[in-house]
Amino acid sequence: MTGSDHSVVIEAAREYAGVRTRELSVAGTGPTVVLLHGYCDSADTWRGVLTRLAAAGRRALAVDLPGFGLADARRPGALTPQFDAFVDALVAAHGPVVLVGNSLGAATALHAAARDREGRVRGLVTLDEPLLARHLPARVVRLGEFRRLFDLAGRLPVPDRLVHWTVRHGVQRFVYGPGYRADPAFVATALRSVPNMAAAAERGRDAVRYAREHPGGHGARTVSCPVAVVHGAKDRIIPVRASRELHALLPGSELTVLPKAGHCPQLDEPDNVTALVLGILARADGHREHAG
Repeated sequence: MTGSDHSVVIEAAREYAGVRTRELSVAGTGPTVVLLHGYCDSADTWRGVLTRLAAAGRRALAVDLPGFGLADARRPGALTPQFDAFVDALVAAHGPVVLVGNSLGAATALHAAARDREGRVRGLVTLDEPLLARHLPARVVRLGEFRRLFDLAGRLPVPDRLVHWTVRHGVQRFVYGPGYRADPAFVATALRSVPNMAAAAERGRDAVRYAREHPGGHGARTVSCPVAVVHGAKDRIIPVRASRELHALLPGSELTVLPKAGHCPQLDEPDNVTALVLGILARADGHREHAG
């Protein structure tokens, strides 16, 4: 955390839908920008965007989703309803909001916007949407839960230092785009999420479970608020085609492909991501005036 970040971003404990979590927030005006991180990530991924939104005078917050970062562990059972209930509570507490999500957070934000019937969600930004991916890895993880494989992997006597080496190199290669240097502070949050082989197996198992909860992608969902669909062209996890399909499913949405960004554009290009968020805030204001 930089000195300027510390002076702007407020960190506090909060509770939503019975889940205790950590919230990072900045003061400002307008609808609250709610930032939702991706799988195996945390609110820390949004620090650069938070400081830029603060500089623009916009109120914003990022939270650790259930089971990630410093949030409470998830309960037994399906994952999606737990994420949904948590984000619905966020929207109820802070509405009106603009929802911004990366990967898992993008899917969760989209579904929350589609459920909104009270006009609390004024805008939506999705970064590197995952559920419409149809490449080979996405097809494989939907074949089965691979419980025995993950149970075996979790018991392997892999030294923690080797797990840490793999996490560091995995973050550099798969989270960031080529040419971007991984932030050591962000790498530290990744190591906190996957400290050993048992944790790695658990994360893998739940990722497969989440994918299998959405065999048809997003289904028939409609969103009435302005939408910006964003994808990093250098994403090595989810192909750009997934966001192109999402754009086609959401009439009136705008598609932006960032040519140099990877799976987490908010880390690679926080200036561009912030500009896109500010753009959707402006569209949300115009959309509301027109509707009124």
